[in-house]
Amino acid sequence: MSVDFFEATQETSRDLNQTERQLFDYVVKNMSEVKDMSIQKFAAEMFLSTTTIFRFTQKLGFSGYADFINSLMVTFHNKQFEVLPSVILREGYNKEYLKNATETVRVISEQEANRVADLLVKRPNIYILTDDNTRPMAQYCEKLFIGLGLHAYGPEATYQMQNLANHISDNDMLIALSYSGQDVAMLEFIERVFLNARPFLLSITRADNNTLQSLSDSNFYIFTEEILVNDMDLTSCVPMLMILELLAYTYINRTENSSE
Repeated sequence: MSVDFFEATQETSRDLNQTERQLFDYVVKNMSEVKDMSIQKFAAEMFLSTTTIFRFTQKLGFSGYADFINSLMVTFHNKQFEVLPSVILREGYNKEYLKNATETVRVISEQEANRVADLLVKRPNIYILTDDNTRPMAQYCEKLFIGLGLHAYGPEATYQMQNLANHISDNDMLIALSYSGQDVAMLEFIERVFLNARPFLLSITRADNNTLQSLSDSNFYIFTEEILVNDMDLTSCVPMLMILELLAYTYINRTENSSE
C-alpha cells in the first residue's frame, strides 16, 4: 500500500546530493504535475536520463518509479480532499502541528541558507513584504534583523510599502512572506520595484509552484494546515518565523566563524 510521500522520505531525503535535492524540491513544488508524468517525461523536463530519475526514486526509498508516483498520488489526494477547519479538531492535531514544523525545518536547503547568509554579510538594506495574514510578523522580523546589526524595515500599511518602491536599489534585499504566493498587492509592488532595480528577492511560501516563488532568487517553502475560520485566515505563521530565525542563526554562525 502506498504511503504519504513526506512520511516515506522523512529519513532518506536527508542524504540527497545537490542534484537530487533539486529534484526533490521540484517534486514538492510541482506535485500536481509530476504525479501524472511518465518517467520519460519527468526525465526530459529535468534534462536528465531516465536512469538518473529511477535511481533518485530508489534513493528516496521507493521500489521504483511506479511506487514513487503512487505515493505522490496518495499525498496529492489527501491534500486536495482534506476538510478544514475540522482538521484542527481531530485527535492528535498537536502531532500534526509538530510534524509540519519538523518537515519545514528538515527540507531547508543548507546551500540556500548559506547563500542568504553570504548576502547578509554584505549588509544590504532589508525590506520585509507581507500580506494580510503575515502582516503581524513585520515588526518581529524587523526586530530580528535589526538585532543582527542590519538595516531592516517592515512596513505594516500598504501606503507605506508603496512609497518605498523608488528607494530600493540593486544592492538591497526584499523578504516576501506569503503562504499562497499569490497576493496581488505584493506581486504588483515587486513588479514595480523590478522596473527600476533588481534587489535580491527571498520568499517564503507554501510548497507549490506559485507566482511569488517563480519571481524569487531564493525560495523557502513551509508545511502547515491552511485554516479559515469565520472567513478569517488563521493559517499558522510559525513555520515562516522558524525559517527566518534559522537564517538569522546561520548568519550569526557565519560572522562568528569569520571573526575567529
